[in-house]
Amino acid sequence: MTTPLLRVAVVGATGALGGELLDQLRERHFPVQELRPIATDRSLGATIDWLGHELPVATEPETLHGLDLVLICTPPGAALDWIRRALQAGVACLDFSGAVAARPEVPLADADLPLDAAALAAPLLAVPAPAALALARVLAPIRAAAGLVRVSATLCDAASGAGRAGVDALQAETIALFNQEELPETGLDHRIAFDCLPASGPFDAAGTSELESRVGAELGRLLGTELPRAITALRIPTFAGMGIHLALETERELPPELCRERLAKTAGVSSWGGPAGPTTRDAIGEDAVLVGRVRRDPSAPRGLLLWLAFDPARLAASTALRVAEARFRA
Repeated sequence: MTTPLLRVAVVGATGALGGELLDQLRERHFPVQELRPIATDRSLGATIDWLGHELPVATEPETLHGLDLVLICTPPGAALDWIRRALQAGVACLDFSGAVAARPEVPLADADLPLDAAALAAPLLAVPAPAALALARVLAPIRAAAGLVRVSATLCDAASGAGRAGVDALQAETIALFNQEELPETGLDHRIAFDCLPASGPFDAAGTSELESRVGAELGRLLGTELPRAITALRIPTFAGMGIHLALETERELPPELCRERLAKTAGVSSWGGPAGPTTRDAIGEDAVLVGRVRRDPSAPRGLLLWLAFDPARLAASTALRVAEARFRA
């Protein structure tokens, strides 16, 4: 079966995730007949290179008409307007922002889980947060082998989790500190260089961050169970990649060596051989979720501790494009 040539828009094309999507479209030889890069007015006059051609970045909503697929990788606040425009234009839409991921009528687009024909044909699908995708990949085979009682995950989110602004802020602050200069104003509400923030993103009234709430809810949907879970997201001063320290308790005994064997046989997961690592840098450019330091948790019966490292933008982009290929495959 083949996928027909498609007319595709990437909304947020000049951002970090948009750039990764464009790279993935090239790498996967995704069947693009026409590409329309779209961004905010701040990118007015900008161009992107596409297969040797300079394409202008559009900023007007009418650019959605006549398309087959819209990939939305803007912040949640801006995503809703573009989702509405895509639906009004009758264009299939994959949203990365999380703006609609909590709505039960919107399918979560995970290419590693079976999607029925109705879900694939839905006009709007939500791409889960990369951390939820990574956790689901690792936890699903463990649950199948030994059941799960509880899960606690600490996310180490890089500066790129705040988008291009986070990367620019880390670079500018690092240069200023090395040169013993006053730290520049970066537009973020916190400093980031040589520091570790005990949160990533805004909080709700209960003190839970937006990312923590999103990952917890999406993980429950992906696993299909209301498993007791605790998610904490940190912001660490690295440019890219994400690490997760995972503590879990199984219903039945699962020795670490057997857990490693199960994960090594899981599609999209790579078991790390050395006693240390993998680092978040090791994961950059990798399609798989790297898993290492699988060991006993002495504080809990049948407890296990694991370390995950992955490339969040690459994981989200490749997942979405695999879902799109399945949707349009003839």
